[in-house]
Amino acid sequence: MSSISSRYDALHYDPRQDPTQALPSTTVDDLGALPARPGVYVFFGQNELPLYVGKSINMRSRVRRHVQQPVSRRHDQMMAQTRRIAWMRTSGDLGAQLLEADLIKRWVPLYNRQLRKRVRMVSWNWPDGDDRPTLTDGQWVVTARTRFYGLFRNRRDAQMTLRDIANDESLCLRVLGLEAGRGRCFGYQIGRCLGACCGRESLEEHTWRARDGMEKLRIENWPWPGRVAFRESDRQGEVGLHIVDHWHYQGSVERLDDLDTLPDTRGFDIDTYRILNRFISSEDAKIEPIPIDGGIDPL
Repeated sequence: MSSISSRYDALHYDPRQDPTQALPSTTVDDLGALPARPGVYVFFGQNELPLYVGKSINMRSRVRRHVQQPVSRRHDQMMAQTRRIAWMRTSGDLGAQLLEADLIKRWVPLYNRQLRKRVRMVSWNWPDGDDRPTLTDGQWVVTARTRFYGLFRNRRDAQMTLRDIANDESLCLRVLGLEAGRGRCFGYQIGRCLGACCGRESLEEHTWRARDGMEKLRIENWPWPGRVAFRESDRQGEVGLHIVDHWHYQGSVERLDDLDTLPDTRGFDIDTYRILNRFISSEDAKIEPIPIDGGIDPL
């Protein structure tokens, strides 16, 4: 095994490098070579085409089920096209889920049912002091000093969601920027607005009610000033450090000394957000956050 392969088989992942050729691998006829450990496995077809990326806390057992118990004709086709099965070990389920999501977006494998491509999500941003939210897209950063509401694939979906909240809470579409014009809005004339557009309701009261109505959409803030290493260990005591910055997964290392090899670009990633929140809120998950760039911001 090459030195590069050894690194990838030792809980290390640098997303700046393409690990395709460096991964340890085996064939369908020799599944015993797969570690019975947590990690991510990849089925490669002809010409190194990624067919499928999966994760498991026991890769050997999970891949054997793929081979021995295909659940559909499509599954049979995938196994027939598989030329090699590669893997990357992780320190546990958190590392496996983060890595799986990153590789699926990177390779867009042929047989993954949900191809999570990197998309530019939009969200409602409502800073303190503003009367209305504004749509923000791109690689925005979620910190304790910002307030973002909802994750949407386009502006139309975001506006429709805000309009539905406005109708449910008797909010003013004009004040929210969803309707043009001056004076009394159409909603006020038919009893769907309490009058923030014409002084019947104060802007302060309207803002409070609107924020309260949107609270169910609020994106959890990133409570640290910068990067955090989420420490995870497996049953054998191996430790992995998963580096995340403002809900953006940046890779995994075994030692903090290796951090200078990872990128420090910030951006929001919906998969990292959802995966990490599940583990943070779980009482069973033994995940220790280690702030790298300072203490915790006051919320």
